[in-house]
Amino acid sequence: TLTRNEIEEIVVGNAARHPEYREALLKDPKKVIETQLNNKLPEGLDVKVVQETGDTIYLRLPHVITEGSELSDSDLEQVAGGKDDADSGNTTYTCNNATGGFNTRNEFSSEVSLI
Repeated sequence: TLTRNEIEEIVVGNAARHPEYREALLKDPKKVIETQLNNKLPEGLDVKVVQETGDTIYLRLPHVITEGSELSDSDLEQVAGGKDDADSGNTTYTCNNATGGFNTRNEFSSEVSLI
């Protein structure tokens, strides 16, 4: 399972090496990432990509999960269904994406694939 940072490194690396990939990523980032992950991202998840310029940089502030926040309907369904541990091979559960990753276990292709 790749972490969010590992996915970002691969996506940014591909965008740096392949202009067509960069353009597709800027036009429809969610679709490009879903294709590369070979998996759908959660409905309602918005993916934004911004390109820095020579005189502008962007800093990303991560989402902060506050203590005592409520579980989403999806989280409640996963809890109700039970959760196995890593020894059983079921490592797909997170709560409100608290780990900062995508809430899936994926087959991931680092190869560039344009839509």
